[in-house]
Amino acid sequence: MTTEILLTNDDGIDAVGIRALADALSRDHDVTVVAPATNQSGVGGARSWWETTVDYTETDRGYAVEGTPADCVAVADVALGLDPDVVVSGCNHGPNIGAHILGQSGTVGAAMEASFLGTPAIAVSLYDRGNLPVPPTLDNGDFAVAGEVVADLLGRTDAGRLPFGADVLNVNVPAADDEAAADPTYRLTEPARGFDVIELRPGEEGPDDENVPEGWEFGERRGEMGMELRDRFWREFLRGDVPDDPGSDRRAAVEGEVSISPLSSSRAVAGDRAGDLVESARGAETGAD
Repeated sequence: MTTEILLTNDDGIDAVGIRALADALSRDHDVTVVAPATNQSGVGGARSWWETTVDYTETDRGYAVEGTPADCVAVADVALGLDPDVVVSGCNHGPNIGAHILGQSGTVGAAMEASFLGTPAIAVSLYDRGNLPVPPTLDNGDFAVAGEVVADLLGRTDAGRLPFGADVLNVNVPAADDEAAADPTYRLTEPARGFDVIELRPGEEGPDDENVPEGWEFGERRGEMGMELRDRFWREFLRGDVPDDPGSDRRAAVEGEVSISPLSSSRAVAGDRAGDLVESARGAETGAD
């Protein structure tokens, strides 16, 4: 069955990843590309509001939007009147793994915006275990497995519902030249919660940089003023030393697996836990023990 797909991203309409997905998915589905005119990486779910005009232009590659990934989804819904069965956001040039990244990633932000507007969405990102966090250069062939994985997941949708009862699937896929990509293992995961930011100021000595690839030593780009904030995780990842459980998305990436994390757009706390909080607050108001 042909699926109506809205395809967007945060790397921009000219990025290799979105072109590769468009080529792969359009073989069996109807794909409309509505993507940022320029790179919008790291903007999360930001939207343009109030007096900001979001312009868009139809090009030979799709609709180029002068705005954020979330703007693209809104433009497709409101201005273009599209009614897709599913939104696919990606394929991102680099992984989106860990709970902390969910609010930072424009790839995930577009998928969440789609869910808020009532359309299920898949955010898909590519990782290369030999070049983290972001591979320096990629071509269409690197995204071959990503296209296959998304097509497979689309085949598992049922009447607009994603598998695993999710509003959004956050998917991270190995690059095609990874030996694990020849027969990729799917892993149902949760976003890893471990996170640690390291602060370095001018003149300070950084941590031991042994076994860290060139360019990832601390202090290399530190200037006269300011400081560096680095996520310690990438250093651990580069060493293959990630203390996460097998059920985490980061552990799946270390093992070269396809990580699939079902997400809820509501981000609500489970009802029983919220109920305990309400009862506790009520007791405090009345002075009850």
